[in-house]
Amino acid sequence: MSNFLMAPLPEHGQTSDPLWLKLWHAYEPLITSLRCLPLLTNVEISGGMFGITTELNDGSHLWISSVADLPLNPAEAEGFQVTRRHFDNPTVDELIYDSTEDGAQSEHRNNPVPLLQAVAAFVRDRQFGPEIIDLYSVYLQAVTAKHEPLNTVVCGRADDRQQALACYEGFIDKEMTPKGWRRIHEQGGTEWPVSVWECEGEVVTVSIVRDGEAILR
Repeated sequence: MSNFLMAPLPEHGQTSDPLWLKLWHAYEPLITSLRCLPLLTNVEISGGMFGITTELNDGSHLWISSVADLPLNPAEAEGFQVTRRHFDNPTVDELIYDSTEDGAQSEHRNNPVPLLQAVAAFVRDRQFGPEIIDLYSVYLQAVTAKHEPLNTVVCGRADDRQQALACYEGFIDKEMTPKGWRRIHEQGGTEWPVSVWECEGEVVTVSIVRDGEAILR
């Protein structure tokens, strides 16, 4: 089970467009790093302008470009500019990073690391990051009569603990009690229920566990 969280890939009609794909792959190291923040990231082709966008939780976005737009070859970029913009509100225009020749961070030029640090700090300080939700699963862990381990996900990954609790209770009602399993221990109540069951020499544990995170879209 991994807690590593990366923003999902964009879903729109341009993802099969050759130009979009060329730009995506050209800037993939920077894009992947942004997705690991984790920010929903896209390549935007608008009116002949090429840029990288990252979504913010207030409906605005960060526009990552160079002196003008991003060149097809990243090596030809003359530094980076990062501005906060809004597709529906042109008054939102906030420069947060500029490593072009006359920019405040010009010494960094095409180095993506200071750019990523600046974006991460801006998103954190302004609380513009995506809403992260916990995911839950119901697990069955067992030792068989032959002393072999058995680990099974009964259901998951649910983004609502009440949904996971309903699955937990339904599994016990339909799969455990009617089939002769005897509950020998229970704890956690309705918060984090864990129950231990025995039947004909086998012992199993049924529990709800926190099973990672997801971005709420």
